[in-house]
Amino acid sequence: MANLTLGTFGDGDSADNDLGSDAASIARCATTCHAPDRDGGSWASPDEDWGLTTQRPVSSINTSAGRATKQQTRWVVDGDVGAYVEQYAAGDVLQIPDTYGDFSSVDTRVTFVDGLADSYGFGIDAQALEKAFRVLTGGGRYTASKYSAIPCGNRPWILTGPEGTLLCSCMPVERPENPYTRELRTPETTLQIEEQNRTVLTGAAEFAHLLSDALGVDIEEVRYSTVRGDTQHTFVGEEDKYTIKASDLAQLHGLTPDPSVIQGGVSSGVQPPGSDDLISVEWDGPDHLVGYLDEGDVVAGYEFTWEQPEESLEDVAVVREYRITQNYSRWIVDYRTHRLASVVP
Repeated sequence: MANLTLGTFGDGDSADNDLGSDAASIARCATTCHAPDRDGGSWASPDEDWGLTTQRPVSSINTSAGRATKQQTRWVVDGDVGAYVEQYAAGDVLQIPDTYGDFSSVDTRVTFVDGLADSYGFGIDAQALEKAFRVLTGGGRYTASKYSAIPCGNRPWILTGPEGTLLCSCMPVERPENPYTRELRTPETTLQIEEQNRTVLTGAAEFAHLLSDALGVDIEEVRYSTVRGDTQHTFVGEEDKYTIKASDLAQLHGLTPDPSVIQGGVSSGVQPPGSDDLISVEWDGPDHLVGYLDEGDVVAGYEFTWEQPEESLEDVAVVREYRITQNYSRWIVDYRTHRLASVVP
């Protein structure tokens, strides 16, 4: 391991070559060292986290801003912090307030919007930043310009300064005044959506395509809301609105659009759960293509899987035919199960 003694931020040859205020330059100059021996805290043996060698506190650390959990304050002992930041960070750097009293004015930074989470998403708020900072400095006086916090998307963020470097997990955060959005491409245009969970995003794009192809709806915007703790996305057309839960959108991710693809895949034999033997299955499933309109429902895709019906003692091969359907003021994703006849060779 290199640089295991407490060093000075920016020391070393790399600092001479990498001086700069951007996230990557700051990270390349970050100090890595063993966690300090301070009163009121002890640290576990080094372990690997995201390619970095870190030490976690044996227990949560009490600070004037509240208790910092073990995941919030992993001390970076060794590793290429610069490479970690280059891989995961978007390039922005959070400035540290000049005094501890100014931390309360720090705006919440949302680093990952997740419609499947219990909160709006994950990120860095004023309390999380202050708790981590007090762990790094020990709560003493400081010069703000010597410290930097670097958001790294849905990966742990970096806090670095003269005492060393911390790897800090993102914590649940509430929706800020200026919500974070990302692009969602539809057949007609590119929209903005408050979502970063890839599974939900894929489902949202598929939902927009289904509305366009099957119902002839051109989506103009997507709105975010929560109802009883569930995230909903409302797709707004010229005349109507189509509201659907994020958890339903997630079900549209990864579905097979053409049932003949499943037919070709199972015809050569499938392996039941818990068995080493192959069995052949006879295809008698549905044959509607995605976008087929059936009594108000829109066929959304197919999935081959195994189910164990209540009346059966063993798993049976099935094809699930997923559909989007209107349920009062909201759209939902449901499926019909088509059992496949199986023949043991």
